[in-house]
Amino acid sequence: MTLWKKLLRILARAGSVLLVLLLMATACAALILAQPQEEEEAPAEQPLLSASPALSISSEADLRELVGAFPVPVMSFMSGSGMTFVSGTSADTALKGGFGRVLTLNWQTPDGNPVILQSLYPAAGLELLEDAGFHFAPAAGPTLFGNPSVRMESADRIRVHAATGTGLYAVTLPLDQTAQLSAIARSLQLFTAEPAD
Repeated sequence: MTLWKKLLRILARAGSVLLVLLLMATACAALILAQPQEEEEAPAEQPLLSASPALSISSEADLRELVGAFPVPVMSFMSGSGMTFVSGTSADTALKGGFGRVLTLNWQTPDGNPVILQSLYPAAGLELLEDAGFHFAPAAGPTLFGNPSVRMESADRIRVHAATGTGLYAVTLPLDQTAQLSAIARSLQLFTAEPAD
């Protein structure tokens, strides 16, 4: 019996030593991981624009004109998405000593629900987004173009927006279409076009 007791004591001490070593290793690993990382360089500030006339289209065939006049890639649906084009506008808005530009594309789902796609320049132009009645939602938004999005809701609409290195992009749809949001986000793409001669 005493041999078993001695063996148990030795095992208990060895277990205690192992536990202390494990805790110390965990603490060291946590300290190493918690060291401040080098700060990423802030992206270069994008130059503001000079005022230009607003553009408006009502045919998808004229979309190239809007996209070509926009300073950064424009968010739109991939071909074959099943969405129907309704209209588009591009307009400048005063912004800190210059102008930002908002390109808005209105689409409809196959069920006739509106989907609004907005491409904004500059990428830091969050104040160019309409904020009437929107508040942060408790759930995360889907990824847009490899970037996490911010999800916001109003009484009847949901909006997600995400910034890339060049622009800010927002998708707005009726609140009752929230279940379609991820599928809509997956069918979006960034487009560029040369201005028509």
